[in-house]
Amino acid sequence: MKKIIKPIAAMIAMVSMLSFGSCSNEEEAMSFSPEKSNQQGVDFVAEFTPQQETALIETGNPYGEVAQKDSWTSAISADIPTCWGVFELPEYANTRAAGIYGSYPAQYWTMLRVKLLQLPQNIKDGAIMAIEQIENTTNVRFYNSIEDEEYYEPGHIKLPNIAVRMNGSAIEGSGSYGLIGGEQYINVPTALQFESDDEIRRFFLHAFCNAAGMFNEQQRKDRDDYVTINLNNVKSNCKSAFTKITQNYTMQGSFDYSSITLAASTDYSNGSGNTIMKTGNFSIAKNYTLSYNDIYFLNGRYLPYIARTDNYIELDDTYYPNGQKLTEAERLQLQTQLNSQRGLYGEPPLSGRAILVEW
Repeated sequence: MKKIIKPIAAMIAMVSMLSFGSCSNEEEAMSFSPEKSNQQGVDFVAEFTPQQETALIETGNPYGEVAQKDSWTSAISADIPTCWGVFELPEYANTRAAGIYGSYPAQYWTMLRVKLLQLPQNIKDGAIMAIEQIENTTNVRFYNSIEDEEYYEPGHIKLPNIAVRMNGSAIEGSGSYGLIGGEQYINVPTALQFESDDEIRRFFLHAFCNAAGMFNEQQRKDRDDYVTINLNNVKSNCKSAFTKITQNYTMQGSFDYSSITLAASTDYSNGSGNTIMKTGNFSIAKNYTLSYNDIYFLNGRYLPYIARTDNYIELDDTYYPNGQKLTEAERLQLQTQLNSQRGLYGEPPLSGRAILVEW
C-alpha cells in the first residue's frame, strides 16, 4: 500500500489541464532473472519515528494532522535549488514536491538525496543497481549528496538525506517511510554482504521505495481479503512491517501480489513457519523487481527533475504521467508552464545544471 500527500495546487492544476493526445506507451520495466540463493535473505523493516508511532496509535494516521518536519520552519524560500530536495506544505510555500490531491499530509521528496557511506563493494553495487532500476522505470530521481554541506544557507536549514550505512549489530535492515526531515538512514546488516546480488538489489529496491513514500502492500486496509498473516511466526522486532494502516492513506488498484514491498511467505519469520500466505493457503514468492503498480504509483507522484543550482525547473526527457510517456513537445510545454509559474521564461540554461557526483 502506498501513501499520498497534498499537491502543489498550481502544479497539479497545470498538469490536469494538459490533455495530450499523442502519448506513447510506457516502456517495459527492467526485468531480472534472479540467481538462485540458498540463503534466507535479509529482511528490511521501515520504521515510524516515535512521534509517528504515537500518532498512529492515537489516530490511525502516523503523520498526524500537520506533517511539520522537525528540521526547519514553515517558511521555505521558493528559490531553493531542485537538487537540495527541500520543500514545505504547498499551502505555505511555492514548493517543488510532486503529488496528487488527498487529505494525506505526509511528505515526498523532490529528488531522493542519498549518501552511500563506506559500504562493501557488493553492497554499494547493489544499491546503485536499485537506483538505476527505479530511475529507468519511474519518474523518481536520485541525487548523490555525499559532498553537499550539512545545512543550506541562508536560513540554516538542515538538508534532508538518506544515509546508507552498515550496522554490524543489526540482523535486519531498517529505514523510514517517506521524507521525515534532516538525516535519515537505511541501516544495512553485515549479513547482507554474503547474499546474492539479486537479494542485495531486492533489499535496496524495497528500502528506497519505502523511503520514496510507499507503505508495504501487506499494510493495506483490505489486506485480509487477499492474505492471511500469522504474527505468531513474525520476529518480534519485525511486526511493524505488518501494521495495518487504516486512516488517511491511498490504495491504488487491487491488492498487488507482485509489489516489491510485499513480504514473501518466508520473510520476517522467527523460524516457526510462514508469516504470510495468499488466501487459500498458497505461498507468496519473493519479488525482485518493481511491479507495474509500483511503477504507476511512483510515476503519478514524482516529476523527473534534473538537478540544478538555480531556480529553473528542468524535466528529464523520460517522463511518465499516468503510465504514459510524454512526447518531447509535451514535456517542453509542461516544463515551460511550470517555469512561468515562477516568473522564469526561456530554456533553462545549461550553466544552471548541478555537477553530479559519481556514486
